[in-house]
Amino acid sequence: IAPHLRPITFAANELMLELIYLLQSYAKTDLESVVILMCVTDATMRPFMQEATPDAGELTIERPADDIRGAISRRMIAEKTGISRESVRRKTQELADAGLVVIDDEDRVRSAQRLGEGEFQRVVEGGHRAVMRYRLRLDAYGVPWDCVKA
Repeated sequence: IAPHLRPITFAANELMLELIYLLQSYAKTDLESVVILMCVTDATMRPFMQEATPDAGELTIERPADDIRGAISRRMIAEKTGISRESVRRKTQELADAGLVVIDDEDRVRSAQRLGEGEFQRVVEGGHRAVMRYRLRLDAYGVPWDCVKA
């Protein structure tokens, strides 16, 4: 095997476990709900972030308008995650009851806007530190950043 595969596998596994732990600790929920929350957050943030530019003030808006944020259906969550539709329906409602997602009148799901909250900021910063440890772990094994072609 290529010399970079085992270190990448180990470091990626370590990173994923740490990120899952952070989210589970914050959301106080099960693994399937964390996966659903990640799927919803990706769908919510992707349209806004793909349009945002680093030098504009867009990145510092605490609560962007819903019309520039994305949303996702529960059916699409089930398709993307492989979690049954009934589990997705039940768990998205539990996440909504906990204030972690919002379900609109058209039954679309968005992540709640919590980036302005200190506890959530600490979780996000913890995730960033985990990513930086991932990079350091690969550096320690001498894995170059361009060893895998996109």
